[in-house]
Amino acid sequence: MSQADQSDQPEETGPANATRERLLDAAIHIAGTLGTDQVTYRSVAARIGVAHSLVRFHFGTREAMLTAAFERAARHDAAAAHLRADDVSDLAGDLVALLADDPARQLLQYDFLLRAARGHGSLPDVAALYDHYIAQVAATLDSSGIDDPDGSLADLVFAALDGLVLQHFVYGDSARTQVALDRMRALLSGA
Repeated sequence: MSQADQSDQPEETGPANATRERLLDAAIHIAGTLGTDQVTYRSVAARIGVAHSLVRFHFGTREAMLTAAFERAARHDAAAAHLRADDVSDLAGDLVALLADDPARQLLQYDFLLRAARGHGSLPDVAALYDHYIAQVAATLDSSGIDDPDGSLADLVFAALDGLVLQHFVYGDSARTQVALDRMRALLSGA
């Protein structure tokens, strides 16, 4: 069962979980800055100064570690970007700041998605997290009184947000991304 399936279960606490989170943060950093192919037991262990056997203990396989890092990054970013807002005027309100502050998490997610699309990762895990993002957008549309009975508008809005993130990496221009977000919100407000 992936972490996406475990979202209703309580999180573990304590030193073991703190170590696991540090390992995941190291994997996210390495994947986001160097690519997923550079995420190894040794590189993750070296990043936080522990033995590589500890990484194997926590994750078992490199693929399990990458999947857990992807899921951690995606869940964090969905909350931090405010895909779930009380009104469409606040939809993705912190997306631009998130992209500027820590691009490694988003880069990991795209890298993981491409690996999965090429058959080297779990497409169901990617789909589950995309479904999570889309559900956040759908909840925002619903709370704003925007009718979307078949969910196609939420799909479209998330696809636009996903594309804006990619364009942000191409252009590196926060103002450009913000203008596009503002325009999307204005269009939705008139929907």
